[in-house]
Amino acid sequence: MSDRIIKTRRLRLEPLAPCHGPALESFARLWDVARYTATIPHPYPPGSGTAYAENVAFDRRHGGELIWAVMDRKMYQMVGSAGLDPSLDRRRFELGYMFAPWSWGRGVASEAALALIDTAFNALDADEVFAHAVGENRASCRVLTNAGLRRIGIGTYYAPARDHWTRAEAYRLLRGEWSS
Repeated sequence: MSDRIIKTRRLRLEPLAPCHGPALESFARLWDVARYTATIPHPYPPGSGTAYAENVAFDRRHGGELIWAVMDRKMYQMVGSAGLDPSLDRRRFELGYMFAPWSWGRGVASEAALALIDTAFNALDADEVFAHAVGENRASCRVLTNAGLRRIGIGTYYAPARDHWTRAEAYRLLRGEWSS
């Protein structure tokens, strides 16, 4: 399962690998992308995209977080990354993503989120998929609701890349609520 390629109408999600590093870095280095994330530093150090992809590939092989490069099938261009971070018992998965500004407003984030939710429930036998979005990032909140997650409240989490606590909206979807 960990090496699964996922195809949608417009996208190809392939396991993130070091070859995706330069493309990832091309948008992760942008403040408009990093500002709503907890872990992407800004400025983004040169070479960090490839280093991150190498760490992700290692984690994937050892039962950790599953991250995919989101590729536009028509142009075969990386437009984002998206992933599922399992709980210790692998029954709950946190959905996360970041997308290049040139892909915003086209529905690709929602399309990728739906594909990963389907993967979580149907291939990984998840009981729940959950996510967090900074409230000011209305586009990300829409991605989550478009993908079927429902808002369950507001919480705070530590954002190490910003070195402060951040308020975020919490979303979740239970297996019984999902229909693929």
